[in-house]
Amino acid sequence: MGFKKLRALIVSSLVSTVAYKLGLALGDGVRSCIMHLLHRQRKEKKPARSLKAPGRTFVVVTTAALPWRTGTSINPMLRAALLAADASHTVVLVVPWVGAEQQALIYPAGLTFDSHQQQADYILQEARKRTGLPCKFTVKFYGGKYFPSFGSVFPVEDIVKLIPHEQRDVAILEEPEHLNWFQHSSRWSVAFKHVVGIMHTNYLAYVKEGPTGTGFLNAAAVYRINRWVCRMHCHKIVKLSDAVQSLPHQVTCNVHGVAAAFLDIGRAKAAQPPAGQHRFTKGAYFIGKAVWGKGYRELINMGAEYNQARADPLVLDVIGSGEDLAAIQAAAAQKRLDWRWLGAKDHAEPAMHDYQVFINPSTSDVVATTTAEALAMGKWAVVPDIACNHFFKQFKNCLQYSNAAGFVSAVDKALLNEPTPMSDTELNKLSWSAATERLLDVGSLAAGEWPSAAETRYNAALWRMYRSIVGLSALREALGMTSPNGADDPTVDSEDLDDE
Repeated sequence: MGFKKLRALIVSSLVSTVAYKLGLALGDGVRSCIMHLLHRQRKEKKPARSLKAPGRTFVVVTTAALPWRTGTSINPMLRAALLAADASHTVVLVVPWVGAEQQALIYPAGLTFDSHQQQADYILQEARKRTGLPCKFTVKFYGGKYFPSFGSVFPVEDIVKLIPHEQRDVAILEEPEHLNWFQHSSRWSVAFKHVVGIMHTNYLAYVKEGPTGTGFLNAAAVYRINRWVCRMHCHKIVKLSDAVQSLPHQVTCNVHGVAAAFLDIGRAKAAQPPAGQHRFTKGAYFIGKAVWGKGYRELINMGAEYNQARADPLVLDVIGSGEDLAAIQAAAAQKRLDWRWLGAKDHAEPAMHDYQVFINPSTSDVVATTTAEALAMGKWAVVPDIACNHFFKQFKNCLQYSNAAGFVSAVDKALLNEPTPMSDTELNKLSWSAATERLLDVGSLAAGEWPSAAETRYNAALWRMYRSIVGLSALREALGMTSPNGADDPTVDSEDLDDE
């Protein structure tokens, strides 16, 4: 390396580091101005890049795997199935593998796997059952570790290194912040041509709610770290709703759908019933895992408000099981809510078809899958008028409220009137096929959306700083984040060599 190039590299690194430090103190807006002055905002000359181009390879990476029945195991699997429906696509679904002892903590009783192939076969079978598609995608595993205090699985090896170079085209990172909080070896946006992050979880609300073991976390710190990791690793961020924090290169669009079974139920319910019969024979219900973060506080408070406003109390069936069930039932009893607690059920099972009204007062969702499923089945959905429910405003059977009086009025209307049958147009909007089209549209990159030269340098400096901290051996060992195969050494990328 010549003297001029070496001097330029040193100056560039110092400038980027100083700008980064100033940005921490002064905020993103001022930092952008500083970087503009320092580097003249020269745009990278990269062409538009469409996700709809034929022959693309999609690597869908997520933080959970079936048979753990959670949104981050089911939705990415369905996304992979729909992407693979295009025969020109190569699709790989990358999920965590946890050992037999930890499988027993998160998988249904008696359901464990001795090999990757066993679990891959199970996932593919579930995907075919839920979609009716051939599901010609590959399932690949990375080393994961379940942390009970967080209720989450974190990667303990560099996932990028598991993907062959010829498959490093489009990476779809489901929960990019979660996947990369402790990533220190490879950078996704350098390794892949096109990286889209999809934000599933409102982690700021999660931290504030304070699940066991997370009380020491600071929401402001999580906000900043989430921005860093998304900036470093993603070219585009898709927020399912604006319930998620502001992030770099963001677009808001619900790119989730519901399984075909719910649409089939909705079509059946749209049919005219025999004379003298009703399409629905049951009243109101709530369904959700019995943990406080799923909206149970709001449900109990709204139930108490309804009972204060009406002579006849709200009759409600509560479906769900979980670690907080006893505490939730005790809180409901304190408010004199005489509800039926029916345990866990699948939302699509026949016993659920005849409920007329789904009540979901949760304020911590990003987009509630259960609300989408209820609407697809032709039911009323009574939900608060907040960001996470914005997508549902377009459906005539969604009743939104902004206060307790509005909740009472909406529930009364829903209980006294049958919902209007769902049209084919409405049902299609809730489908995974439509959701996949929305993702391919909003996840594409226009020529002007690539980062400027200044932002590229800033991101590189930020990455060097971040990985030097989370890559500390003592820290990783203390957190239990060491790789099972010892592949923890950082990858040398083009930015380290100043080869832009």
